[in-house]
Amino acid sequence: MNAVKFSEKEMRFLNYMRVGRLATMDGEVIHLVPICPVFDGGVFYMATHGKTRKVRNLRENKTATLPIDQFPEDGMRHVAMRMTGPVGSSEQGGDFDKAKTLLQAKFLQYNDLFAIKQGESVILRFNPTRAVTWDYIAGELNEPH
Repeated sequence: MNAVKFSEKEMRFLNYMRVGRLATMDGEVIHLVPICPVFDGGVFYMATHGKTRKVRNLRENKTATLPIDQFPEDGMRHVAMRMTGPVGSSEQGGDFDKAKTLLQAKFLQYNDLFAIKQGESVILRFNPTRAVTWDYIAGELNEPH
């Protein structure tokens, strides 16, 4: 499947947002966890410990769903994207180093508090191949990409 081509407005939203959720499957149960992704214009990178359930799930089923949304308390500016696609992983090398640099630039906690370390951390590389977006205030629904 081809990668999703995001609009300029969608790219701004994806670069602005700091938290999403990653949904993986173990064959029977959906595992949904908060993540802090960084977007390079085509791929999302996320860091996690190598022993997490999401890493175990992705070794068995490399497809995941990544919803990212903004829902203010008054509900007047709900903007969201839900993307699905394959997820690869890196534990060292050039892709690991590139993602680590991008993540540390966006999220200060990855510099000290939750340091990304080879041998302990895994970089997840999410490649969206399907996306649904909506912006309730603008009355826009774009499905599917």
